[in-house]
Amino acid sequence: MLTPVTGIVAEYNPFHRGHLHQLKEARELCDAQAVVAVLSSNFVQRGEPALLDKWTRAEAALACGADLVLELPVVFSSHNAGVFANGAVDILAGTGRVTHLSFGAENPDLLTDNIIDILLEEPKPFKLSLRKFLKEGFSFVEARAKAAEEMLPGAASLLSGSNNTLALAYMMRIRKKQYRIAPLPIQRTGGGYNDATLCAIASATAIRAALRDGKTAAALEALPEASAAILRKARESGRVSIGTELFWKLLRALLLRQKPEELASLAEMGEGIEFRLREAALESQSYEEWKNRCSSRRYPAGRVARSAIHILLGLSHWDNRAFQRLGPQWIRPLAMNTTGQRLLREMKKTATLPIISTLGQAARLSPCAAKIAEYEQLACELWEEIIPKGKPGSEHKRKIIIA
Repeated sequence: MLTPVTGIVAEYNPFHRGHLHQLKEARELCDAQAVVAVLSSNFVQRGEPALLDKWTRAEAALACGADLVLELPVVFSSHNAGVFANGAVDILAGTGRVTHLSFGAENPDLLTDNIIDILLEEPKPFKLSLRKFLKEGFSFVEARAKAAEEMLPGAASLLSGSNNTLALAYMMRIRKKQYRIAPLPIQRTGGGYNDATLCAIASATAIRAALRDGKTAAALEALPEASAAILRKARESGRVSIGTELFWKLLRALLLRQKPEELASLAEMGEGIEFRLREAALESQSYEEWKNRCSSRRYPAGRVARSAIHILLGLSHWDNRAFQRLGPQWIRPLAMNTTGQRLLREMKKTATLPIISTLGQAARLSPCAAKIAEYEQLACELWEEIIPKGKPGSEHKRKIIIA
C-alpha cells in the first residue's frame, strides 16, 4: 500500500515554479509515496475563467510531478475561501488514502490552534465584535479579521494574507470533520498572490498579466519547462482564456435580460447588490469597468467577480446551500501516472465517495450529484464560448489523461 500520501488543493492557473517548489516540498516533508492534487474547474476561486481548461492544467500538473489529479466541481471551485476549501478537503478525505495536506502560507508559524479555536467556536465576544464591524460597513473578511484581532493580537495581519486565509480554512475543515489528515504548511516563496510583477518565482497573477500584455516569452520563462510547453501549445491552438471581451458579452447579456428579483434568487446575493449589478451593466463598456462600479467596502471586487460566475451558471441560492450542506458527491480523476493508477486501485477499496470517470455517471448517483454535474457541464460549455477556438460538447468526450 502507498503510504504516506500527500494531498494538495490547487488551481495551477498556470502551473509555475512556486507550485513546483511546493510539490517537491510536499513530497519530501513526509516522504510521500504519492501526491494527489484536487484541481479547480474551469472557473476559479477568485471568480474568473481559468487560463486553461481543467484537463490541460491537469496535464501540466502530471508533467510536473503530481501522481493523481482529481476534479473540484465549479460549484465549489468558484466560491469564497471557506466553500472552496471545504469541498477540496472533503474530496481528499473521501479518498480514504490521503494522510497529509500540503499548502502554502505567508506565515506558517502563526497558524496556531488559538486562531483556529476562535474562528471555529466563535465565542460570544467574537460574535458581538463581528456583528458590530459588519454594521459599520466592513466586508465579512475585514470584520472577521478585526473581531479576531480584539481577541488575539496579531490575528488581523494573519487573516490578511490570501494564502493564510486558505490555509486556515483547510485546517478548520480538518478539525471540524475530524479527518485523519496532518496539515503540512509550507512557507510561500516568490511573488505574492496578487503581485503582478514578474520575478524569479512569479505569481500566477503576474504570469497572466504578462500574457495579457503580450509578453508571452517572459511569461513562459516563468514556468517549468513542461508547463511552458503545454501552455505554448494551448496558446497556439487558441485554447487560452486571456481577455475578458467574450466573457463580458455573455455576462452583460444575462444582466440585461434578468430582472433584479431574478438576480436576487442566485447564490450569495444580498444587501440589494442585485440592483447595482444590473444598473452598472447598462453603463459599463468592459468587464473591469463593471466590476469597479459594483465593488464597495461591503461587497469587495472578489465577491463581485464570484457573483458574475454564479450569474453565468444560474447557480440558485437553494442549490448553493444544498451543495454546501451535502458536500462533494464524487471523486473524478482527470489525470494520473502509473503511481496514480496504483493509488486509484487502492482508493476503490477505501474511498467513502463514489469514484467516477464521466459526468454522465455522476448524474446517476443522486439528485444532488445530478445537479452538481449539470452545473459542471454548463461551466465547461461556457468556458468553450469565451476562448478563441472553443470546442462545444468536448467535455462529454474527454477521457482520463494517463502518462
